[in-house]
Amino acid sequence: MPPNDIHVNKDGESDTITLTEKMKLKKDQYEVLKIICDTYQTSFSEYMQEALIEAIRFDIEEGNFCDTLLKKINGDDKTKNNSPRSSPDSLASDLINSDMDLLKKLQT
Repeated sequence: MPPNDIHVNKDGESDTITLTEKMKLKKDQYEVLKIICDTYQTSFSEYMQEALIEAIRFDIEEGNFCDTLLKKINGDDKTKNNSPRSSPDSLASDLINSDMDLLKKLQT
């Protein structure tokens, strides 16, 4: 789901994109986030930016992101190719489902 609002800023030599997205946290989740930010002496936005970048990095390093893109690219080829699903595809699918389950748990 795309962010509600995206702003592209050109500040000097670097281009930055500001994402404005509403997040719903339970009171307990907010309190934990506040404790973490207070401990690291950082703002919510700085912490969330670092967490997002780390999550993207993890997906790329673990292969989840690349496998997902590969599935999208090969989506049309599955109807042409009669060979059974290979185990790396099955593993990637299991990892993606696991990631989705974890995200759902974190949202509740």
